[in-house]
Amino acid sequence: MRFRTISAAGLVGALLLPAAADAATKTVFRGPPPKGALPGVKGPAVDANFYPSRITLAAGDKLRVKTLGFGDTIFVPKGESVPPFAVANPDAPVSGAKDAAGADMWFNGQPAFAPNPAAIMPSGGNVIDGSKVVGSGIALDGPPKPWVVRFPKAGVYRLRSAIHPGISLRVNVKPKGSGGGETVASSSQVGGGGTTGASQEDRRVARQLTANARLAKRLLAAKGPKGDKVLAGNDAKGIATIAFFPARKTVDVGDTVTFSMSKSSIETHNVAFGPKAYLDEHAKRFFGPVFEPFVTFRSEAPGTSIVFDGANHGNGYVNTGVLDANKVTKDIPSSEKITFTKAGTYAYYCAIHGNDMKGEIVVK
Repeated sequence: MRFRTISAAGLVGALLLPAAADAATKTVFRGPPPKGALPGVKGPAVDANFYPSRITLAAGDKLRVKTLGFGDTIFVPKGESVPPFAVANPDAPVSGAKDAAGADMWFNGQPAFAPNPAAIMPSGGNVIDGSKVVGSGIALDGPPKPWVVRFPKAGVYRLRSAIHPGISLRVNVKPKGSGGGETVASSSQVGGGGTTGASQEDRRVARQLTANARLAKRLLAAKGPKGDKVLAGNDAKGIATIAFFPARKTVDVGDTVTFSMSKSSIETHNVAFGPKAYLDEHAKRFFGPVFEPFVTFRSEAPGTSIVFDGANHGNGYVNTGVLDANKVTKDIPSSEKITFTKAGTYAYYCAIHGNDMKGEIVVK
């Protein structure tokens, strides 16, 4: 087992770390290298972790973060919270929202949710010394460029994410000249698949890849909770599954189904019923200067139950609104209940993640 782990390090080492002459800049990936997908994992699993999850630098060294996919990296001083990805914008109230029957939706006049500039825009410059927030922001057009920051002071720094809560990178910065930096192997040393010259980061990444691939397979194989419950995603340790568990649930007329986020979720979901073309139009408009209110808000007014009979709002539209498990977004619930009062088979999906994240409720 040890031999195979180190061999994996040899396979990825040349992609992970620069040559010895460039030891003052070290590379960390957001997402599993080399392409952002876990080896051998088939299915809708997203790994947002840092590879490696901890790294040692010398004071004055630089860190290069390469994001494989969609994500951000941010440092916040001790005692401060990572900014939420979405915030209510009182200057942009919802207006003119009507359902398929022509009735006004309850959320007209409510502040629309919008992307938080503190999360999506670069901030703080390119030096992390513990005194202020420094963030990469997210790439809105094309693949993200590497984010390079310098650490001038010794200490321990924790880098996190505003988009994917719960993931972190530990950066241990040793005093300059102390010899604290970990050995960086050259590509010629690690490229042959052997153990000679493999750095600590190489081996650490290989162990992470092996462990996270196994975890992702277990998460995807889960059958979901028993009873009248459906899990929106099945996440753990920075790995998200973009699926419902179970994808098909059978209940009786009058039963209430609870749709819940997993406790360690790093994603945001919603559960939307209705004609597919109608839901697709809302999904297309989800991300913009403000988030689409037919996705972010529950379809029924706060304090009322969601009761579904297949004809709600003139066309069978029902929506839980946005759900997440992020402790920072306290106003967003982590679960919602829907009571089904008419027999039939009802399809639903997550408008945030699209048609790949879908399910059915069969009411008998």
